[in-house]
Amino acid sequence: MIRQAARLARPCGTCGGAGNSWFAQIGENGALRWELDEWCDDCQVQGCDRGRGPSPVELRAEILAQHGAYRLRDEAARGAGVLKAFRDVLGLSLPEAAEALRAVRGAGYEGTYVELALVAGLADLEAPVSRRDP
Repeated sequence: MIRQAARLARPCGTCGGAGNSWFAQIGENGALRWELDEWCDDCQVQGCDRGRGPSPVELRAEILAQHGAYRLRDEAARGAGVLKAFRDVLGLSLPEAAEALRAVRGAGYEGTYVELALVAGLADLEAPVSRRDP
């Protein structure tokens, strides 16, 4: 299992008080899923949300903001297996997956660590590296 989490500070949707949230992207058994747990210290309301596939955009943005983007780059990447991995993990269309493959062969395709580790594992590609790394 691969996991990356981000703490979110946003007001409670019920009372407007100090809300607390944790969002996590999880890679397990070759599939991407996500979890959002929220609670309020003021009114004690708690909630959770779960999903499979790509994360909600605003929550994914928090993972990227807190952990940075990762890059998947492999000049030798070829074949339908790579396209299928992008389609299965990220829900890309065939043209989008083809563009992602071109990026992998070039400057690299960027995303969260969990997303790219899953794609790399399914497609037998080099492991993703932090965008901050050479």
